[in-house]
Amino acid sequence: MGTPEFARPSLERLIQADYPIPLVVTQPNRPSGRGQKLTPPVVKQLALQNNISVFQPESFRHDPAAIERLKKIPHDFLVVAAFGQILPPEVLNLPRVAPLNVHASLLPAYRGAAPIARAIIEGEQETGVSIQWMVEALDMGDILYQIPCRIEESDTSGSLHDRLSQMGAQALIHCLELFRQNKIHRKQQDARVGSYALKLRKEERQIDFHQPAVQLHRRIMGLNPWPMAECQWMGQRLRIIRANFVPRPSDAEPGTIVDVTPDQIVVACLDGCIGLLELQMENKNRLLTSEFLKAQPLRTGMILGGHRT
Repeated sequence: MGTPEFARPSLERLIQADYPIPLVVTQPNRPSGRGQKLTPPVVKQLALQNNISVFQPESFRHDPAAIERLKKIPHDFLVVAAFGQILPPEVLNLPRVAPLNVHASLLPAYRGAAPIARAIIEGEQETGVSIQWMVEALDMGDILYQIPCRIEESDTSGSLHDRLSQMGAQALIHCLELFRQNKIHRKQQDARVGSYALKLRKEERQIDFHQPAVQLHRRIMGLNPWPMAECQWMGQRLRIIRANFVPRPSDAEPGTIVDVTPDQIVVACLDGCIGLLELQMENKNRLLTSEFLKAQPLRTGMILGGHRT
């Protein structure tokens, strides 16, 4: 079971390893793009390319017929990677061996919907992937296998997502091999040290230059690719795609452009500066700062408008 890009490597590795896959379960086709054309999930596309049957229920919790469909397909493992639905016990109890989940954090840290983005925003230096034995409570299952991953200062949620999706697939295959060898070990999560990664909200894209520079840098990188950090300039929304932390003090009003170089725009924050590396004006293409400056007259002393929090 899986839907977005995060799930694709896991399915690819299962196919490459010749595991029998009687059914791929994914979300229904959804409107996508400017034309809002109904588009199949990437997992569905991959399954059909490999002649694997696909099932797209709206909900298992409110559709007994969907559960009955799964009951008719004997399976040893239920493998879930970013499926997008809460599964009831009737589904989790179906596999003969185990219901497995690929989660993008080192559980019990960052349970929930947005573990990758929240780890960056909170300034973590390390995250990873976990294979857990699924239970009804969200991300509370026993840990079966984990792989750590360093978070680089240049990481966005998008770049970290891509690494973790590959690591998750690697961890899944290793975990299945441990089951085959009867060497699996279940480690109960310590509820005392767990944390939750709340789903990102569109409102979080409005940034505040009155925040500390390090914190603001993490926020910008964590909100890429969605919902993407933004501020106001000349009455328009200015998306900040990528930024870096500039270790220099400034007594300028937060939001003031204090320096413009060929490859970055340095902006004052509460206690330092950040450098804007890639930008996008409203309804325009995203551009590296070097290209952006050719079209937009940003100069030292100008003030970018943030949203005071």
